[in-house]
Amino acid sequence: MKKRHRAKSNRDKFDVLSALWVLACNDPISIMSYNGIRYRLKLPADCDIESLVEERGELFRPGVPSRRLEEWKIAMQLQVSKRPAWIRDLEDEASQLNAIEALSVDDVFRSQFRTEKDAPPSTLEILDWGLQHIERRRKANLEAREEVVKRWQLWSVIILSIVNIAVTLLKK
Repeated sequence: MKKRHRAKSNRDKFDVLSALWVLACNDPISIMSYNGIRYRLKLPADCDIESLVEERGELFRPGVPSRRLEEWKIAMQLQVSKRPAWIRDLEDEASQLNAIEALSVDDVFRSQFRTEKDAPPSTLEILDWGLQHIERRRKANLEAREEVVKRWQLWSVIILSIVNIAVTLLKK
């Protein structure tokens, strides 16, 4: 049995999103599998990569045309070198072939900028655009959370002030 990767559960969704973007832009094979991403990034099985991909339609396209998926599956069945590491690391040839056969259009995604068959890796400009976009989303999310904390702090001060005034009045 081959060594299993240990899951990293302390990753922020924007860290995962950035890694997804880089892999989808640069990988020699433009079709990304959710299982392959979990394996490569050492993510836990319950990490919801599918939702991240679906939420970011400006970056990714869920699925591929079934014809392209079938071509990829045939290539993987014929040549071990065409198989992603997560499949090659399965225990035996039968398990690998079963994993390949089980792949469906719902198990894969691709970059919004690599939609054609055998699409080359994205340019540095596209890669950088996506990373900057993700960073802007991260900052907006952080600012929104900070705003909620500030509101809670304000309400806490108001409530404590009211309580202090009520206690002072009751003591008189």
